Amino acid sequence: MGRTNNFFSGGIRRKIFSMLLITIILIIAAYTAVYLFQSARVEQLVSDIYEEQEQVYIDNGLEDQVAGIEDRTVSAFHREMFHARNILILSVAAIVAAGMAFAASITNRIIDPLNTITRRVASLGVRNRQFQMEDIYKTGDEIEVLAESFAKLSARTVLYIEQIKHVTSEKERIGAELDMAKRIQASQLPQDFDDFCGGKNFSLHAYMRPAREVGGDFYDFFMIDDDHVGLVMADVSGKGVPAALLMMISRVLIKTHLQSGKTPAEALFSANNQICAKNESDFFVTAWVASIELSTGKGVAVNAGHEHPVLRRAGGQYELVKYRHSLPLGTMEGTPFKEREFELHPGDSLFVYTDGVAEATDPRGELFGTDRILETLNADPDEETHAVLATMMEKIDSFAAEAEQFDDITMLSFRYLG
Repeated sequence: MGRTNNFFSGGIRRKIFSMLLITIILIIAAYTAVYLFQSARVEQLVSDIYEEQEQVYIDNGLEDQVAGIEDRTVSAFHREMFHARNILILSVAAIVAAGMAFAASITNRIIDPLNTITRRVASLGVRNRQFQMEDIYKTGDEIEVLAESFAKLSARTVLYIEQIKHVTSEKERIGAELDMAKRIQASQLPQDFDDFCGGKNFSLHAYMRPAREVGGDFYDFFMIDDDHVGLVMADVSGKGVPAALLMMISRVLIKTHLQSGKTPAEALFSANNQICAKNESDFFVTAWVASIELSTGKGVAVNAGHEHPVLRRAGGQYELVKYRHSLPLGTMEGTPFKEREFELHPGDSLFVYTDGVAEATDPRGELFGTDRILETLNADPDEETHAVLATMMEKIDSFAAEAEQFDDITMLSFRYLG
């Protein structure tokens, strides 16, 4: 509904003057009505009295003077009433003037502080950030309470802005540090795929995309000796910096023990005991670790609570290799790890990954799952190792659409050439 324009619309000053003027007009109208009514009553009363006394004047031989006396009496009454009316008009004018002056004084005490408050609030900005109490607001009434409320709110707002600036600065600092940590973590994972595979009878590529600035997943590949290559795919429980720190420790421990001549089971046994000794946060690490003899294709693998690997025989299809897992690292000190022997033939391929691949989620909450992993791999099973990872990421991104990535995505593709 639109605003009604009437006599009472406008500012407070106009409303006060309007109400006062209407009140005075009503008083004057009422007094004037009473005055006119009483004048008519008095005049009628005089006429009635002279009518009653007319016979007396006649009996006394004064019938010629009756009309003159009545006229003079009425005229005298009218003159007195005229003077009274003039006095009334002057009194009313004086009352109106006094009322208007009083209204002006009252409205100035109300409007001027309100106008000042409005200007001060409107001027708040970058240079003038806080509303301050001034003498003009100290009226001892609701206006002073309003100004004090503005001052308190303004002070709290300034404090809140300072806190936000501090939090934002701290967040930017932490973001810069996390970005540096992300680059450090990425630099720790081997990226020299072509150089590493050059002159050898295999090809491999690996990829990791953390869910946050830094992640807990990691992959690794390295030469154990001249005839053995080590492959590692692992996932640290949790996310963020703590998981990243445990990831780096776990990677170093596993690699060091393997390169010292230990089998995968022995390497994980030693790494597990070391992690358990200092694992105050109760994190754990799932891992798939393999050692492959390049001259024969024979390998030994340990699955410590990790995802099932995927194997493809030359000319065939990718299939999950399921077998009983050992416990993850960091869960119990002294835990033994069971090895599983396998053999690769020329053209065979391995695909290992973390749960972030299988558990990638679309906007409806549906998981990508191992069936889609196999479907994607078998769409073109002869793809080169780098293309395998690129295709898998493309399918995951297409499946997840705009859904948030909740877990790190890490995978490694290995092909034995014989």
